[in-house]
Amino acid sequence: MHASKVTIAIPTHNRADLLRGALASALAQDFHDFRVIVLDNASSDDTKAVVFGFNDPRVGYAPSHRNIGCTRNLNRAIAIANSPYVTILMDDDLLRPGFLSASVGILDDHPEAAFSFTAARYIDMEGRPLRARHSRDVPAGVLSGLDYLELHANVRECWIEPSTVLVRTAAAAAAGGFDSPHSRHSDDLNLWLRLAARCAIAHVPEPLVDVRVHAGQLSAGAFRARGYGNYGTIAERIDGATYLLESPRASDAAYRGWLANRLRSLHRSQSAQLYALIPDLYYPNDERLEIAGQEIAALVPGDETLILVDEGDLVEELALARHVVPFLEADGVYAGLPPDDATAIRELTRLRDQGAGFIVFAWPAFWWLDYYAGFRAHLTANYPRALSSSRIIAFDLRQPIEPPLEAAAADVHVR
Repeated sequence: MHASKVTIAIPTHNRADLLRGALASALAQDFHDFRVIVLDNASSDDTKAVVFGFNDPRVGYAPSHRNIGCTRNLNRAIAIANSPYVTILMDDDLLRPGFLSASVGILDDHPEAAFSFTAARYIDMEGRPLRARHSRDVPAGVLSGLDYLELHANVRECWIEPSTVLVRTAAAAAAGGFDSPHSRHSDDLNLWLRLAARCAIAHVPEPLVDVRVHAGQLSAGAFRARGYGNYGTIAERIDGATYLLESPRASDAAYRGWLANRLRSLHRSQSAQLYALIPDLYYPNDERLEIAGQEIAALVPGDETLILVDEGDLVEELALARHVVPFLEADGVYAGLPPDDATAIRELTRLRDQGAGFIVFAWPAFWWLDYYAGFRAHLTANYPRALSSSRIIAFDLRQPIEPPLEAAAADVHVR
């Protein structure tokens, strides 16, 4: 039997109705050198009948007679595939026309890339489009895997949906397949980051996969119930930062300084996730507010104006006896998030010119210093950090400084 170029593996468990759509979308691809394997994880519904109902020689059926969990079922795809490429199509997702041709094309043209991924379009249970998700911070085409790891260290928009990936089977096997050292909800991200530490990757920015959004998704409960799904994501990003520490880039002292800053920030975010899961691990919220208010009062003189970055949540609870300006600000009231770093820098400069002496980040907005990496770099390069605690991070805007180039580079590193 001819060995196909691509294996489309569909892991499934008791989702016969959704599986029917996933299979149909796979068989409708305009790239024809593929086979489909349905990895049935001990389903008790009519999954087998759905598979054989297609009566298509390209479709194979690989049942497991007991439930072995998601990660082990994913690894069966790598073990069974005898093709150069394999894609894991989740049983509730749909491949759009052109997915295989675009994905195979870019990997054929770039043998240095371990995997490719496309943008995704989200749909509801009836197939109605909800929105598209583009990894807007990932350039189109081929990029260094280390550059991709740096995007994660900077908490950029670089998410990969599992069904959008086409991976070289040998590369996935050599990396050890899927693993879940931190969370069973992040086994896919774990593999993508390990592959990025070894190889280049490829990005096709067109939305060529429909990802279904519904309450029955494997990860839905994790991200809905007190947000513990984010714990695994942060843990994987910390691992990704350690891969950067092992890379040749870490031979530069300024790079190590930047990376240490990123690791501390990721670790802080991970602890914040734990506070929600283990309530007595940290101070009660009212005590946290009281301590933060005391820290700000001790830092900011009574006649100074401070910019408070708190997403509009804490200013009344902190009850600061200071002139407080929200950020962003319009006509004295909170005006929402900045669309980009340039806007944040411009508004900071405007408020400083109007007399603001400090900018204070409260803990609900610590993520700003990850996501708005250019804004963070501007602050670090131009203003002294006056205080850094688990509750507030403050910069003194009154006397701009010119730090040594090496010290500035440690935080300015943004790729």
